[in-house]
Amino acid sequence: MDSVEKTEDARSTESRVKGLIGFLITTCFSRLNDANPRKMESYREKVKEMLNKEEKQNEGEKEKYNYLRSIVDSFFDYIGNEQVVKKIQSGKLKKRELEEEFLEDVINIPKRKYDMRDLYNPELISSYNGDKSLKKIRSVLRKNGTKNIYIDEEGRQVILTDVGTIEYEEWGGMIADLSMYLLQKERPNGNFTNDIVCTNVIIQNMEDPGYRNAVLKELFSDKNIQRANANSYIGQICRRKKANNRDLPKTEYQTSSGYTYRIDENYVLEYDATELTAVIETVRQYQRDDKRREIIDQHDIKSGQVDSKRGHGEVNDYDEHDGR
Repeated sequence: MDSVEKTEDARSTESRVKGLIGFLITTCFSRLNDANPRKMESYREKVKEMLNKEEKQNEGEKEKYNYLRSIVDSFFDYIGNEQVVKKIQSGKLKKRELEEEFLEDVINIPKRKYDMRDLYNPELISSYNGDKSLKKIRSVLRKNGTKNIYIDEEGRQVILTDVGTIEYEEWGGMIADLSMYLLQKERPNGNFTNDIVCTNVIIQNMEDPGYRNAVLKELFSDKNIQRANANSYIGQICRRKKANNRDLPKTEYQTSSGYTYRIDENYVLEYDATELTAVIETVRQYQRDDKRREIIDQHDIKSGQVDSKRGHGEVNDYDEHDGR
């Protein structure tokens, strides 16, 4: 079997797995509220019997059906977890979220990349003639940047404060900038976590439910922030229509210039190699810890307990946002 046939076979199997998981979730979800272990085990065996019958009609595909049966076992083991059952019964985990979590956390289809360090390329940022190791970058902090409050799907606050800009010159001489934010996320216990993140959020687009959902759930997810390993750079959300029939949700692409992960029909999470490199070089030249302490002192992050009745939108006493 040549490489093209192998690729097509892998895509076929992946599509079959996704279809199987969709079927299991659709038929099992209502049963999960009952969560009767004996009934769930009985249904597990019925699904595997269905696959056994299907295998008999497709001779020579034993390996494929062994894999599909293992997927069935993994799924029923997963939904038998007490924490998962509680999240479903409380309404915190709906069908779509259950499918996404299972595919990503257990099956790993498609493989989800988080670590972005391999995009780093110092040649993308201009250097000074007198010192090639010194890049043409600088960070500018703002004391009175705009603060915006959003409410996530669990009813918790996400506070985004514009605290500065990273300005840099690209290899070709183009001047660009990237926003720096103080991101505060409310946790179940009422406390807030505080992260300095470099990204470009289009504030006016946060009124659009699709864009806001992509920002809050994907861009600001703990996994994206903690695992990118890009010195506070977390990529950005871009509106982008599907390029072709293979450009499906949960697919990812990487080139030397960047990485994209399709979230849904309209939005992708994008990491740009030049932006990532600019942030890493800035951190190297400006002692990030000192900058972070300066930002925290300026914005008094301990006062993050904002009145939730305001909903999402701007908080008073801040300058008008400049659109970044």
